[in-house]
Amino acid sequence: MIGLIENVNICSSFKAQSRSYGKKENRISHGFIFKIKGYSEYIFEDKKITVNAGQVIFLPQGSSYKYYSHGDDTLYTSINFYANIENPSPLVYSLEDYLASDFIYESFTEFWRFGSLSDRYKCLSAFYDFLAYIQRVDHLSNISKNKYYIIEPAIDYLKEHLFDCHLKIDNLHRLCCISDTYFRKLFISRYNATPQEYVISKRLSHAMSIIESGDFLSISEVAKLVGYKDPLYFSKAFKKLYGFAPSEINT
Repeated sequence: MIGLIENVNICSSFKAQSRSYGKKENRISHGFIFKIKGYSEYIFEDKKITVNAGQVIFLPQGSSYKYYSHGDDTLYTSINFYANIENPSPLVYSLEDYLASDFIYESFTEFWRFGSLSDRYKCLSAFYDFLAYIQRVDHLSNISKNKYYIIEPAIDYLKEHLFDCHLKIDNLHRLCCISDTYFRKLFISRYNATPQEYVISKRLSHAMSIIESGDFLSISEVAKLVGYKDPLYFSKAFKKLYGFAPSEINT
């Protein structure tokens, strides 16, 4: 696990395609590499770490390694920074449950390099939110996870029916035979979001991907694909989360 991180100073951010092979000696800064497409293998003196799409690797300042990238389109976002860190060592994290990954994948580099002062503050906020996420992941890995097994039936159901417009969030606790209050407490502890916030974030993130691909006929069609019967309600939720309407994308 990564220890306490203090005195953070972001020095650079890049979004680029990975080279098929590279070598780094005595890395000058700490870094997080967010893998968007393809996968890479990082080989250190004492271990090898594979980083797949949807994962991030922490590379400590001063570390040396080789890396090999695989796939026709290996894409990543890097965030490089200086900081005081207890026990820094190479680690990989899954971003499956990190709700703000799209911002880091798509917008962080552009905002940090070319944005206004306000944009830079948004990047700093997103970065600290990410640090809070990995600290929470580390914390959960070091305590008993037995209590989270209780809500697994609901989690499995939720993921399977995420885009079903008839999904009833208020009934999820019944699948676990526990009260709604206790279910929500466990869910928030695990995902740092309420069940409703989790569903909205996942649905709208998928909607963003569909719209950016251009593979749809109308906003109403997109709304239906991600579980919204009312396209107006979908548009309002989308604008509340992203700050612009879905109809404004690629226009």
